[in-house]
This record gives sequence, C-alpha cells and structure tokens, in this order.
Amino acid sequence: MASSGLDPEVTALMARMGVDLASAPIDPTVEQRRELMTWMCHAYGPPMARVKAAQDRWISTPAGPLRLRIYWPRRFSLRPPAIVLNIHGGGWVLGGPESYERVCRAYCARGDVIVVDVDYRRAPEHRFPAAIDDCEAALAWVAANARTLGGDPKRLMVTGDSAGGALAAVTCQTAKVPVHRLVLLYPVMTAAPDARFASRTELGDGRYFLREFDIRRAEDEYLEQASQGADPRVSPLLAPGGTLRGHPPTLVVTAEFDPLRDEGRAYADRLKGLGVPVEYVCLPGTIHACVLFAGALKRGQTGLNRIVRAFRS
Repeated sequence: MASSGLDPEVTALMARMGVDLASAPIDPTVEQRRELMTWMCHAYGPPMARVKAAQDRWISTPAGPLRLRIYWPRRFSLRPPAIVLNIHGGGWVLGGPESYERVCRAYCARGDVIVVDVDYRRAPEHRFPAAIDDCEAALAWVAANARTLGGDPKRLMVTGDSAGGALAAVTCQTAKVPVHRLVLLYPVMTAAPDARFASRTELGDGRYFLREFDIRRAEDEYLEQASQGADPRVSPLLAPGGTLRGHPPTLVVTAEFDPLRDEGRAYADRLKGLGVPVEYVCLPGTIHACVLFAGALKRGQTGLNRIVRAFRS
C-alpha cells in the first residue's frame, strides 16, 4: 500500500493530547492509567449516540459474577436484530464499559444491533487466563440467552480491538456455539517472546501514539511468565490450522501508522490461506485507537462506519 502520509488530524490530535495531558503523572499507577484512558475515550470519542436502553447485568460463571453492559437499539431495521459481543482493548489492563460506552453506543445505534460489552477481569490483578475465561463464558451466556435479549441467535457476532482483538479471536477459535462473524480492529495477534514485525519496530517509538514499550508492558502485566505468550489462547496467530479452518468469516481492520498493523495483516493472510472468508482493510494515514478517538479523527469515523456495515450486512 502506497502511503499518503500521516493525516494532519492525527498530528493535531497528538498536539492536543500533549496539552490536555500535560499535568498527568509521569509514571502513573495502573489505576491512574485506567482513569486517563476513560477520560481520553470520552474527550476524543464519537458522539454519545442515543439507544433504546442500556443496562448492566451480572451473570454467573465458574469464576464468579461477571458484569455485562447491554445496549438495545431504538429501531430494528432487521428483526430480530443481530447481537454483537464487544471485547474491549486496553492491553488486558485498561478499558471497560465506562471507557467504551461511546463506541458501544455507536455500534448499537448505527448498526441496529444489540451490543453486549463484557467487563472481563483485568490484569495485573487477574492474569492469564482470567480474561479469556470470562470472554468465553460471556459468549456462551449470550448464545443461550439470545432470544430473551430480543436478538437473533443465528446472527451472533464478536468484535474486539487491540488486546480485545486477541481475546475476540481466541474466543471465536474456542467457541462451542456458532459465530456468524468476527470483526477485529487493530488487534494484538501474538505475545510470543520471539514475535518480530516490521511495523512494531518502525512505528513503535512513540511518534504514533502506541509505543512498543506499551505493548511489552501489557504483556508483562498480563502473563505470569513470558513463555505463556506462545500459548494460542494468548496469541491467536499461533493457533493450529485445524482450529483456524473452523473460524467464522472475519473482517480485520488495521491502521497504517499502528505498530500492530503487520500482525493484523498476518492473521488475515493466514485465515485466507486456509480458506476462511476474510476481508482486510488498512485505514490510511491514521493510528492505533483511531475508532476510540473518532470524535477527533475522520479516519476513525471511516473505520467505525466500516465496522457497522459488517454488522448490518
């Protein structure tokens, strides 16, 4: 892909962040990082879309109660609507229903879909495999309760961004229920100690929001030991071919100036090579988390619209 260069809106947003976050701690705690992410998602995120209802619901899992935040659309263009399980990003450490509210509302309102946002247990308090166990439990619950939620059990979809993309891919790889479609947004596809991608090296120095330091720190906080990164339940790119051949049709969206770009493309290529229906889109000129910041980035709106079309198709 020929580069058109960094979008000027990205440059403006990075400068704005520098001013807005000038008083942020130099070495923030985990809780401070979580608060900063939530603030940024609301400050730079898409408009707060109107939905018919939003409700927190607690479900029982083998590990204990798990919170789901469920959004219902105001109008159904298709009846009953599809259900989308959203698995948030944040390096397995940050993020949650509060920070992803704007994005989930946009998915719900623009896609006319029911959105179930899973508040999985986060690291470092809960390390691997806690998060994936919760996501798998959430998918099973949604499938079993689709009609009660008012949705179509035959059109159950899963989406995730960044580290949530890894969790979403693994959840679909291990799913015991049919998944209609998977949508991955600038996903982490491997945490293997020997993972090497040109985009991580070329784009991870801090000029383009996400740093390679952030990626490695997230892995350290999520895993008890680095060798766990080679486990396919951490690194979906490493799953055996037999597992991937049962993969649902997939849309992979990456960003041109994202350190995670190349591994997202590698996952799409691997699925395609195994005969899985897959579409790959690289958003030009923009950065990691652009959809979270779609209120400030038109390319983020482009990505959001592409995701919504996948939900509606």
